[in-house]
Amino acid sequence: MITAVISVLSTLAGALIGFWGTMKTSRSHLFYASASNLKHSFLEVLVLLRQPKETFIDLYVIEIMEKSFYKHELAVVEFRYSLPASNRESFDAAWRNYYESDRAGEDKLTKKYFGRPNWQHEALANIEAILKFTERDPFWLWGKNLLGKDS
Repeated sequence: MITAVISVLSTLAGALIGFWGTMKTSRSHLFYASASNLKHSFLEVLVLLRQPKETFIDLYVIEIMEKSFYKHELAVVEFRYSLPASNRESFDAAWRNYYESDRAGEDKLTKKYFGRPNWQHEALANIEAILKFTERDPFWLWGKNLLGKDS
């Protein structure tokens, strides 16, 4: 009798651990897939912004940023839902900081950045603040990799 109870409890424990592992793997896969998509959506703009100031025309780069805005927004929306609820508010704040401006005008990014000194550094910092959320899986259980270092 006791052997049967232990057998059933062991089976239930194994099933729960298997379910938990599957759910964690699924969440991690969603996180990394949407993180990759978010990084890829900003790739063209990052390459342009990291060029020396002398090699590009401000308005051209901002025009590329404007054209890419909706691609960024779609990737942001997708990635947002892969984050735990506790990180979403700060992620939303980083996203708003990238494009919101108190200057009047039609184009979001043009009014935010154009005509400011060192605007490309500000834009890069704002993009990097968004992309820092993609650096590590928030669902990683222990927070350290197998070598004991923070992952």
